[in-house]
Amino acid sequence: MRKTNAKHKKGSRRWAFPLGLLIAVLALVGAVTVIVAGVSAAKQAVEKSRNFDEYNTLLTPVVMNDPDAFDDITKANPSQLIDISIWSILKSDLAPDKYEYGDGGMIIPEADVTAEFERLFGTEIRPTHTSIEGYGYEFTYDATKQTYTIPLTGVVPTYTPRVVDRQKSSNAIVLTVGYVGGDQWAQDKEGNLVAPEPDKYMKVTLREKDGAYYISALQNTAAPEIATTAAQDTASTEPTENTSAAQTDAAA
Repeated sequence: MRKTNAKHKKGSRRWAFPLGLLIAVLALVGAVTVIVAGVSAAKQAVEKSRNFDEYNTLLTPVVMNDPDAFDDITKANPSQLIDISIWSILKSDLAPDKYEYGDGGMIIPEADVTAEFERLFGTEIRPTHTSIEGYGYEFTYDATKQTYTIPLTGVVPTYTPRVVDRQKSSNAIVLTVGYVGGDQWAQDKEGNLVAPEPDKYMKVTLREKDGAYYISALQNTAAPEIATTAAQDTASTEPTENTSAAQTDAAA
């Protein structure tokens, strides 16, 4: 009887090591799976934040002066599109010697404004070049010289963008964008900037053509449920003074 028990115990020990090894392997596989899933989720979060930052940069000159909504680019306000195109040039980290200066400020060729217009809004419509009167500034167009004169003025944007959602289809990207008031930022006790809640939300449709995307619609929309949480990932759109030609002077 004792021999039988001994054999039984010996047989049990024989399976103990493989069973323990199997458990250890399964535990390791589970741990690796969790780690891989965690890394993948982190990469997706970083990629989403990076993409939203890129969209915020693209849309900064678009939303800053609160242009009228349009269901199709052909129905947009032509002068507002020119205003956006010029501001997009001014906010593109210009080199100090990129453009010449005249008595009234920096001189931008019409051809450069047209090129930026087409980059932002595609080629379905042609730009209508004209002088622009904005909030506290004026871009003067000279039809003879085919140039715009940009004054040395500082402008605080009416709004800054906060992209909170992106929906992608085969040939379009629809962004939900919060309009954050440029004069509504505050500071906490530690001196950190605190972003306010957006005053309103708009949907921006980007259409794809020949491998590039252009803005084709700007439409009113309701506040999305995800706006509060998503905004925390993209709260880096703090307002800065847009200084038009003065920006290049500061860079010099």
